[in-house]
Amino acid sequence: SPTYRNHPGHFEVILIEYDPTKTSYELLVNYAWRNLDPFDAIGQFCDKGTSYRPAIFYETEEERMVAESVRAEILEQYPDWTGEDEVVVVPNLERPKFWTAEEYHQNYYIKNPNNYGYYKERCGRTQRLKQVWGEDEYKCYHDLESTCFNMTVVNEVGEEVLAEVNVKEAPPEKAGVMPNWAIIVVSVAAAVFVLLLSVCLWKRCCSGGRKSVE
Repeated sequence: SPTYRNHPGHFEVILIEYDPTKTSYELLVNYAWRNLDPFDAIGQFCDKGTSYRPAIFYETEEERMVAESVRAEILEQYPDWTGEDEVVVVPNLERPKFWTAEEYHQNYYIKNPNNYGYYKERCGRTQRLKQVWGEDEYKCYHDLESTCFNMTVVNEVGEEVLAEVNVKEAPPEKAGVMPNWAIIVVSVAAAVFVLLLSVCLWKRCCSGGRKSVE
């Protein structure tokens, strides 16, 4: 079975389980598009390799049609993307078997906000998404207080319902100065330096004390 650390030939993806009375597959596909770079065929942001290629997955024929419709609407909204300079490389693929990654990597952005914030900032994720989609579009799909949708969404049966945001109560994002492992390394190095410095000073004091007695 593939694991998070070893999954050659597999896509690294997110399985979204949702309540169709509160949202829809169409809306989720729209959100997925606004969180990826549609022109990068070899990865996403600073993650490169076949496992990081962008893709939209569908399970039923109905979902396939929705995914194709969303793609068509996006290309209509951004007509320049159909030219030679900007080629969209996001396929719609039938969903294969989904393998769940190890527990330590689930909800990583909540369990390790410092690491995730550092990664997101250093990879230039936000800047690239704004460059691709534009400031206004980015804000619509990422700002929890955005009024673009009037705090409502259309569910799977076409009903307009109140939008529920940040259900997992994730803390505000913060850009870490360095990842946790680097903080540990620096802290240990600093502690060792202070210890060595203390030993040297102690030896000098002791040496100076013996000379004065003689």
